[in-house]
Amino acid sequence: MFDENLQNFLDRNNASSDGIKRLQHLGVETLEQAWNKASDEDMIWAVARPGVMSAEQKRLFLVMVLSSIEDKLTDPRSLCILTKLRTNKPITKEDRAAAAADAAAEAASAAYAAAAAEAADAADAASWAAASRATAAAEAAARAEEADATAREAQAKWVRENLKLRDLNTK
Repeated sequence: MFDENLQNFLDRNNASSDGIKRLQHLGVETLEQAWNKASDEDMIWAVARPGVMSAEQKRLFLVMVLSSIEDKLTDPRSLCILTKLRTNKPITKEDRAAAAADAAAEAASAAYAAAAAEAADAADAASWAAASRATAAAEAAARAEEADATAREAQAKWVRENLKLRDLNTK
């Protein structure tokens, strides 16, 4: 069914039975086939696994994801996080704490509060877990606005246009 590389990737990352079924339905056998045929949702899941993207790839992906909700980042301290991500400047603990507090104070919805707070935490490029939560939180915000499919499509399109399978750590 799956070759050794794909099976190892799926096992190591605790792929869901639904995700595995979707790949089987597509007739996927290799990582390369999965890269080319996977749904937008599955593509984002795969690249968001810890250690798959480099720190620079994660930073660029976060810039794209957070830029999609930039209009909701109304406080200057929250916008500071995105600016620092864009310019690759260090983000301090104070930056993260201030942005998280601002998000909680200004958020009109729980989804936005989570997205902004997690985005602030995710700014620490050394913490992939936080970046992964930020992506999930940004997607939650998109769902709250009934734009999840569009957001995921844009994210997957960015991944396919800006990342190459050979440049990711899939082993």
